[in-house]
Amino acid sequence: MGRFGAQYINGTFYHDLHPVAGKLLIGLSEYVSGHNGSFTYTSGAEYPPHINYVFQRASMAVIGSLIVPFAYRTCRFLGFGRAAATMGASFVLLDNALCVLSRFILLDPILFCFIAMSLMGYAGFARHRHQAFSAVWWQWLAFTGLSLGLAISTKWIGAFVVALVGLCTIEELAILYSDRKTSVLTQIKHWIARVVCLICIPLLVYLISFQIHFALLRSRGTGDYKMPSQFQSLQRNNVVSRQPHDVAIGSQITIRSHLPGFGLIYANETHRFPDNADELVAAGMPGKQANNWWEIVSGAAKKGNDTPSVRFIADGDILLLRHVGTKRYLRTGNAKPHNQGWDRRVVAAGNTTAPSAWDFWRVHIVDDVSPRPSGRLYAVTTRIQLINKISGCLLTATPAQLPKWGRDMSELICSQKNTSMAEGTLWNVEQVRDKRFKNANYQKLVKRQWLRDTVWINREMARSNNRLVPDPDRYKVIESSAWSWPFLIYPMRMGAWKDDSIKYYEIGNPILWWASAICCIFVYPAQIAYMLVCHRRKCSSWKPAEIRQFWDVTKLLWGGWFTHYVSFFFFGRVLYIHHVLPSLYFGLLLLAFEIQCAMRWYMPARAEWPVAIVIIAISGYVFYLFSPLTFGWDRPIKELAHLQWLPTWNLVTDPHLVL
Repeated sequence: MGRFGAQYINGTFYHDLHPVAGKLLIGLSEYVSGHNGSFTYTSGAEYPPHINYVFQRASMAVIGSLIVPFAYRTCRFLGFGRAAATMGASFVLLDNALCVLSRFILLDPILFCFIAMSLMGYAGFARHRHQAFSAVWWQWLAFTGLSLGLAISTKWIGAFVVALVGLCTIEELAILYSDRKTSVLTQIKHWIARVVCLICIPLLVYLISFQIHFALLRSRGTGDYKMPSQFQSLQRNNVVSRQPHDVAIGSQITIRSHLPGFGLIYANETHRFPDNADELVAAGMPGKQANNWWEIVSGAAKKGNDTPSVRFIADGDILLLRHVGTKRYLRTGNAKPHNQGWDRRVVAAGNTTAPSAWDFWRVHIVDDVSPRPSGRLYAVTTRIQLINKISGCLLTATPAQLPKWGRDMSELICSQKNTSMAEGTLWNVEQVRDKRFKNANYQKLVKRQWLRDTVWINREMARSNNRLVPDPDRYKVIESSAWSWPFLIYPMRMGAWKDDSIKYYEIGNPILWWASAICCIFVYPAQIAYMLVCHRRKCSSWKPAEIRQFWDVTKLLWGGWFTHYVSFFFFGRVLYIHHVLPSLYFGLLLLAFEIQCAMRWYMPARAEWPVAIVIIAISGYVFYLFSPLTFGWDRPIKELAHLQWLPTWNLVTDPHLVL
């Protein structure tokens, strides 16, 4: 993640699949450490002398270590005794997996910190629920909203803690609604307070983080091609910002869809439709390539020699689009697309001497954002639709991907829904090559639209996430499945595993992982089932206040574990063991609470601290055993073979690796 911080310093735009708040913090730590942005943290590269990587890693370690005091404070807010709160914080402190991630420049320690802040904030707010609308009540509610915003602005996994707080808030408001002593005005005030603090503040934090992101990254970078043409035209040194604004018959252009992820219309000689080898695949390709270029050819009949030297393109004009590289025309016909069987296929076909009637397209100008005279086609600023002259269908970009014979590109079709204004039917000229025109100053033609750009980049992030799908035919040593996480079946190697390399192993404290898994999967559900049966039979020995206290604690801790863990069973993307760590945090605190309950039910009060100290000591000893893998082992890994407690661990040898 260090390279993203460097890009904030040198101002070059990038694309990543995660939100930006965490990377902004990484950039801040690099800036404070004296980094000038010249080193881009290429994998395997040696740090130059001016890079203070110790400070940068220490910054992440400090942020990661904050979850320990946050855990203690959370436990105290939830009514834990000091012994149980100390146990909960110690469990978090003595987990090897949480510790090892905090030693690297990663987003995960930042995410864990903000999730822990969110839980602490809501626990503090719940502690003061009976002081409604007091200063301390507002402080904790606003702090919770700020923490939620920072969590979801670091990684979208932060949405799970937002969901947790949202469900607890719904329960609170439902209880208020059922309380006849609470006036309607008071209930409205509670609703407004929560909407402002738990919806508006997180949303504002999320939007502001992207506003800062766009403000810092003003120069051309590796991620520009993912953004709209208007955004690119305002980036320094971007090719879109250094070109003519005018477009005319004879100009060579690239054509961008307004559907995020589709990119530019692309064709080449290699990729053809399997049922017709004469038809080249015309489809969407995100990046800028030589095969994106098309020449505009007039579709109007010639009238003697009175054709002007420069003929601009107006609304309703008929034209042909001839691919510069293959000399084929953009064409539709009666053949069906690969994915949408009810529309028409779009291909690159024909030749320069004999265009088909299916090659003619009518230009419909939708709008233009520039201050220049309307009614003409301009580069970047004009949105258009292309309507086939014969069939009347609309040239339409789709998110559906073609198979390998189509290079996995996004399918391009001609839709019979010719009255649609969907974003897939909207196009603009992104680049233009024409020596007849001078380069334009796009700073005077285009205004920044940061809200539009924020929505666009988030849709591109979602698309990038969805593309991270596991390959079932290929084993990868760092991947794992959600079912294996609670019992630590498959830890993860973090880097090279040679005898002379420094080896880090993402493995948790086995005792804590197994104990918290048993607690969350078996013990707590059994407790709830037992309490429900006792309540139904009216034989419960618990007082209503005790039941309420138990529920208020466990709904947060077990609910946090459940939302942060079970959700991954519904993910189609690649998964890694560190995805379970937020749920582990909740599980460790729940484990401490269950131990406290057991001690108070079955032991005298004076036994609490001795038992807590023994449990902490055992956890500390196991942490110490695995600490060489947490802090780095630079000797042959066979010397740590005694730490392979399960045969599935790839500590010494990988049992799943086929050589």
